[in-house]
Amino acid sequence: MDAKGRVSLPSDFRKVLEGAGSTHVVVLPQMNHPDAHVVLSQSGYEKVVERFEAMEVAGEIEGEDVEALALRIETDARQIAVDEVGRVVLSKDLREPIGITGEVRFVGRGSSFQLWDPGKRAAYEAGARSRSRGLAAKVRLGGLH
Repeated sequence: MDAKGRVSLPSDFRKVLEGAGSTHVVVLPQMNHPDAHVVLSQSGYEKVVERFEAMEVAGEIEGEDVEALALRIETDARQIAVDEVGRVVLSKDLREPIGITGEVRFVGRGSSFQLWDPGKRAAYEAGARSRSRGLAAKVRLGGLH
């Protein structure tokens, strides 16, 4: 990240945005980890909002839970322009809560990616690898057929 908070998006994500004709991304707090943000295309973000609203209509979430999730999904979401060379500006209010000060770690997650401070991500991965050893027996990996 440069001194102005600009960072280049991963090339694969830029290609998807270009193909969709999108000139911005949506950044919101990662739902289950306080040290990361998730970055989505506009259409990806719209799908998140649709799922959230469907959960509310179906009664899967209600009352204060609806408001708590709306705060994270709708209020805290930030639309950020992508410049002509594929960079975005991560403002101070986006960087500070997750501890990004100079470098940014991008972590792909299917149709989105996450933004992390590299040191926090390394610590998270170490803990996740440790936990995964206990979970590995639950996953059956098939071989080549």
